[in-house]
Amino acid sequence: MHTVRRITRAIIVRRWCYYRRQIKFSVRHLNKTGFLERYSSYRRESAQLLSLGVTYLSHLFIPLAFEHMGNHMSDELLPGWIKNIKRVRDMLHTKLRGWVQDTQFVIDQTVNYKIEEDKNSSGKYILRRPLLSDALLVYHGEYLSFHDDFSELCEVQHPEASQMFGLADALYNFYHRYWYDRALDYRSLDFNQKYKYYTKTVDEEWQLEDRSNATLYVDTGCVQLLVNALDHPTCPLEDLPPERIEQRDQCRVQLWDDMVQRSPHIPVTSYLAYTQRTNVNLCLLAWMTVNSHSICQDVPFSMTQSVQDARCYFDSPDDQSCLQSNDTDAICSVFRALLLLKCRDFSSHKPLEVCAVKLYSDGSYSTVFNATWGEGIYKQYGKPTQRALKYKYGLNSATLKYKDFKIDNLKPLEISFITLNILFRLLTAGVYMYLPQLRNLPGKIFLSFQITGIVQILCSEVVYRMVGVPDLSTAVLIDSALTLLSCFWLNSFCYQMFACIRYLRLPNDLLRAEASQIFRRQALYAVIAWSTVCAACIAFEKTSKHYLMYSRILFLLGITLSISFNLICLGLLGYMYLCTRNSMKQLKIFSGAKFASKKQLLFMSVKAVILSGVGIIIRIGFHQAQGIAQFVYYVHIATMVQGPVLFVCFVCNETTLPLFKNMILSWWDPDIVCHGRELCSAEERNLARTLNEQTLAAEYSL
Repeated sequence: MHTVRRITRAIIVRRWCYYRRQIKFSVRHLNKTGFLERYSSYRRESAQLLSLGVTYLSHLFIPLAFEHMGNHMSDELLPGWIKNIKRVRDMLHTKLRGWVQDTQFVIDQTVNYKIEEDKNSSGKYILRRPLLSDALLVYHGEYLSFHDDFSELCEVQHPEASQMFGLADALYNFYHRYWYDRALDYRSLDFNQKYKYYTKTVDEEWQLEDRSNATLYVDTGCVQLLVNALDHPTCPLEDLPPERIEQRDQCRVQLWDDMVQRSPHIPVTSYLAYTQRTNVNLCLLAWMTVNSHSICQDVPFSMTQSVQDARCYFDSPDDQSCLQSNDTDAICSVFRALLLLKCRDFSSHKPLEVCAVKLYSDGSYSTVFNATWGEGIYKQYGKPTQRALKYKYGLNSATLKYKDFKIDNLKPLEISFITLNILFRLLTAGVYMYLPQLRNLPGKIFLSFQITGIVQILCSEVVYRMVGVPDLSTAVLIDSALTLLSCFWLNSFCYQMFACIRYLRLPNDLLRAEASQIFRRQALYAVIAWSTVCAACIAFEKTSKHYLMYSRILFLLGITLSISFNLICLGLLGYMYLCTRNSMKQLKIFSGAKFASKKQLLFMSVKAVILSGVGIIIRIGFHQAQGIAQFVYYVHIATMVQGPVLFVCFVCNETTLPLFKNMILSWWDPDIVCHGRELCSAEERNLARTLNEQTLAAEYSL
């Protein structure tokens, strides 16, 4: 093993020294153009050596690990140990592969470097480099943090994991210090004083302001997955279930779709819709996405590609074809560049003390020593573990308000309120179906409103919240559609109230056949309007994800117009009452009877608010607010008391409650006489009903 490493090291050093002499010769004897050509050729050969180094390190990782820590393994433990060490090797190879990819890309860009004379300094030159130059390579950290990030997570199931991760960190540092630095460090070349081309270097800058305070409106389920990965990280040596891997891939695609849409806010129409989207700090979301415990572990860290993708996204928002990454990896690429270059509040740290292991070319190593991160990019970028602690602290602050969206100690209260809501709504609907006096036209419309509300609660609060089907977007579509249908039933109810007062006909005055005909006509109108809006919204949402906003706006517009119609009808009722009152005063007609008692006025006021749908608008308006997730949760719990309120206002009144009470008592005492059930023969009741219907029909025809 030592022989292989010495031979490999000797080959690399010999070839590196040869090309180093070549570049020195080119600087002394060639002009500027010739120098760039020779320099590009040298860097290209160096990249091949670096790629060769990555291959050798990957091949030597398992033998090295076996030599230092695995040769004492028993036959029973050895297969599991080999499986784990292969995974650590793959993790290390992913890190180094992105480095080599960056190096090769930078070398291809060398021909775009420009050397010009410095007008302010005679005999000196300026090297102008594009943004995608080797200056970006310093963002590849000199130290790897596998040991700090994963050792504690894996020590219970895999006690040897700490040594594996430590070896990966040491080889990464060895590659950086003894291969990368020496193969590509052009600044150490001994230039001739006559050709001082590197006296001054000017780099192109990315013209984009600091994004630390920017926000992005994204999928809540995906962001919750990122939060869970931070709160409950998993050991990378464990086998992840296929559904977890699929969730990570879907999350990357969903985040990228949210980035492409650039939607600042999508209007919502329900509590479920509010939980579907959230407004998140962009830099914090970037760190949550690309940190070592998150969903970008298997995506190579290519800094030049990240900057190129980010520039394409921010500078050319309409031209996504310039992105080099696919849809699955694009979010990782853009977020890495964004976090490292444009999130100043997330990358400011003082120099920190870190531990390092010094390796030598013959395979030996020295004891651990302290190194200070105080030079170049590390002075601002900081140690990976310390950055993770700082960013994770940001999760517990007010920056990310959706994290504690639901309050655990209020969950029993929420379940209790949901149960009471369903119970009292069912009870109210049962009373309206059981009592003959409530089967008139307004009663049928109100019963339809109650049934729609019951179905909505069962779909959103029971089926989706407890069973998890259908998916969230479909559940939001169903919940919004049922909310709109409830508003249409309220439209029919308010219009019938207006029509009864306008034409001086009480609901009980309508014949049963006439009431059924009017109800069927009103239900048909409501269903046609509701189906049209729902079909348009479904077409919007299913056509493309980019039309999600338009479907939500259409639902919100339909609900707003529907409730506006209710307010107009109730306003006309109030206007007609005032006109009648003024007419009676002008005619000097006075009555000693009061319009209603205080209790009745209170009940009428609550009924008017319920029937107008103002509560729906207030609830939806609350959902539009940003950063008040817990208050929306309180409003959601409060709306669950609507069932008891409906029962009290529409059943526990002076008209319905005695009827309902007598009907219940008649089950045990047959002597109790209820209204419409007087003690007489069936012939007498039929004759009285026929005479009553004939009288009403004559009055109606007249």
